[in-house]
Amino acid sequence: MPVETDNDLLIFLNPGEFGVEAMYVSRANGAEPKPIPGLFDDEGSNWNPNRWSGTEFQAQMGASITSTGPTFLCRTSDLLRGGRKGEALTIKNQEYRIEDKRPDGTGMTLLLLMAND
Repeated sequence: MPVETDNDLLIFLNPGEFGVEAMYVSRANGAEPKPIPGLFDDEGSNWNPNRWSGTEFQAQMGASITSTGPTFLCRTSDLLRGGRKGEALTIKNQEYRIEDKRPDGTGMTLLLLMAND
């Protein structure tokens, strides 16, 4: 159980300091887009293995590249059902989709993102 409350966690996510505000769009029926605060990191490449045009041999061998990509750290409580793959975030006028999530057990979740082209 986390020591900090949801309000305590907002201190770390303040858009006026280190954080940004993202527009979160859930896949749930009838869910309205809502702004959520978080820490955005666009370090590394934004590579999508589904659009990779490697050779047929490389595809058969399961060749892959692991890299850091854009992430968004936010309060788990701000995400409907803890966030799900395929849901959308708009950050700094760029739309991203959630590819994976990593809740840390303290009330925060790291979302692994992929830019929508």
